[in-house]
Amino acid sequence: MSLSPGTRGHQLPAQWRRFPNWIWAKRGWFAAGIALVFAVATGYVVWAVQDLPDPNQDVLVAGDVVVLDRHGKLIEDWNHEGHYHVSLRLDQMGKYAPAATLAAEDRNFYSHGGVDIGSTLRALWVDVTSGGLNEGGSTITQQLVKIQLLTPQKSFERKLHEMVLAVALEQRFSKDQILTMYMNRVYYGHGAYGIGAAARTYFTKDAKDLTPAQAAFLAGLVQAPSAYNPQTHYDLARERELYVLQGMVGTNALSAADADKAVAEDVKSEFKIQPTARQSKAPHFVDYVLSKLESTFGSAAIQQGGLVVHTTLDLSLQQSADQAVKNGVKDLAWANVNNSALLAADPKTGEIMAWVGSAGYGSDKIAGQFDVVLAPRQPGSSFKPYVYEAALRDHKITLATMLNDTPTDFNGYRPMDFDNGAMGKMTTRRALVMSRNIPAVQVGQMEGMSNVISLARQMGITSHLDPGLSTAIGGSDVTMLQHVQGYQVFADQGKRVDLNVIKEIDDSTGQNIVSQKPGGAAVLSPAAAYLITDVLKNYQNQWSFGWNRQMASKTGTSDNGKGGIPDSWIMAYNPDIVVGVWVGNTAPDGGGGLIHAFGESVGTTVMARFVNALPAGMQSWYKQPPGIVHGCGAQAQEIFLSGTQGCTPGSSTPTAKPSGSPAATPSETPGATPSPLPSPSEAPSPSEAPSPPPSPPPSPASPPPAGAIAPSPSPSP
Repeated sequence: MSLSPGTRGHQLPAQWRRFPNWIWAKRGWFAAGIALVFAVATGYVVWAVQDLPDPNQDVLVAGDVVVLDRHGKLIEDWNHEGHYHVSLRLDQMGKYAPAATLAAEDRNFYSHGGVDIGSTLRALWVDVTSGGLNEGGSTITQQLVKIQLLTPQKSFERKLHEMVLAVALEQRFSKDQILTMYMNRVYYGHGAYGIGAAARTYFTKDAKDLTPAQAAFLAGLVQAPSAYNPQTHYDLARERELYVLQGMVGTNALSAADADKAVAEDVKSEFKIQPTARQSKAPHFVDYVLSKLESTFGSAAIQQGGLVVHTTLDLSLQQSADQAVKNGVKDLAWANVNNSALLAADPKTGEIMAWVGSAGYGSDKIAGQFDVVLAPRQPGSSFKPYVYEAALRDHKITLATMLNDTPTDFNGYRPMDFDNGAMGKMTTRRALVMSRNIPAVQVGQMEGMSNVISLARQMGITSHLDPGLSTAIGGSDVTMLQHVQGYQVFADQGKRVDLNVIKEIDDSTGQNIVSQKPGGAAVLSPAAAYLITDVLKNYQNQWSFGWNRQMASKTGTSDNGKGGIPDSWIMAYNPDIVVGVWVGNTAPDGGGGLIHAFGESVGTTVMARFVNALPAGMQSWYKQPPGIVHGCGAQAQEIFLSGTQGCTPGSSTPTAKPSGSPAATPSETPGATPSPLPSPSEAPSPSEAPSPPPSPPPSPASPPPAGAIAPSPSPSP
């Protein structure tokens, strides 16, 4: 039956009709090409898989992670030789350790062929929707491949190689053999490779004797040993433990009743973590770098090694910082200070150049491995510059505005200073230099604490800031890392450049796989930032810090709500460096005592030692930027943002008037709730020219002579 042209439809063009004939004519070449691809792929798989360890041998193949400073000097060679490894058979690992590992890392391990399609598709969806390589989805087999064979650089090609090798691995070894290799090879932190070493390192027992809770806790560490380090981040590690226990119930490895008993077990009290034999010139800094590698590449980056990390640290400055902290703590022994932390960065690049997380990394007496740089602490009056900056930027005040340092009731909140006194009316400039509390709260109310918090966020304070007025004088916790980030904005004339620790990363072949080029964004105008800097440049002279160069600085002293001092700070900067220092008293169990040192004492000890040891080249200063003008008449010596100087006939110095407002309601947050006793700040006695606080004993590192009364510093900034 013939079809009319209308019913035959469209015919293919002639060139398309000839295409099958062309394919057939070239079939030999296509067959050869396909065979070559399969041959290369097979050869690659055979070559790669042959390097996998024999599950019956005691083999640990882990490369070094070499951490260098900005000048190429060695900070630490993180390698397996100085770490702990115990090889076990699967039946020597006990009942709970393998079950916990499967619950934590790969619950379908015994049912997939090396690649879990569902997890892979989920991970692919997350990566596509987030615009990056963020989700793992790797099976235990794939993780073993990553640890043993592949570079840590993330790419879709690398993921494909990983999947091919995982399938090949499953063809060569049994599931039990793969699980055995993985559990003998994976890193648990604190220098422990493999479950055998981990059980002994954390609990001084054999793996077969681990309780369900202990096994779940260790299995939870594998995902990110630095980030979940129980000595520094116990709460995060505990969350992982609970996740693993829930998974053990889901995989029928534990009954619900046994899981409840495991949840109730106090694993933290069972720790017997031994100090590692690592040799490092900046251990807290390296720990942070390793955590960055974990977050960027996954924990396999550290477990596999073979990396050279070029960091931002300056070992000469690091040594000065470490000595300043150690000797400064001795200086302040009279004040019950036993610990300190220091962080310093280049404000123009955000590159961290010195990082001392405690006065002694290996000291159990002060919980030295806990990094205070990353710990939330109340900053006291060192927070005030954010408050004043917000109000100056928004033209709510000028440096000439008269504030009231007189007892004031802010809708039930009655802030006071440590001297329980008042200095009457004073300019904004003087109120900040003298670090008075009531004027700072007044300015916070005028500006609105939501605006203050918004600016602090933009400048780098990411922790929770309570909207109550007590935050204006440092009643909310911040970390040293965040605080230095905030002051970096002042130091770089209003431009925020995120603090960073890694410049470049090379793989074992010397190929560069990461090159960091941090950018920046303007948060404040140079003129607005300059106002605070111009005030804070007078701080070191007002409080007689004895520094050998000009810095802008501000101290802070926290209050425990009962007049005691848990934390004292000082922040300092110039165009070349921004520095934060904290001192306090810490104990092995994470607690600690109160101290008697105000922020001023930190400025004359730890900070003075560091600043005075800085290179001669780090003493430049700021030029007055455009947008700054001088006042007129009685205010001719004061500086203003252009348009706020008020030089009109009959003008007078503006006076701020506090008023009751719902925003002034005291915070209900326990750590920030104001007390009728002295609140978080420090100030001199109410006189126009306060005398310097008394000096410490003749030998600060030694206790006062027998029968003598330990010195008590006068109220200070």
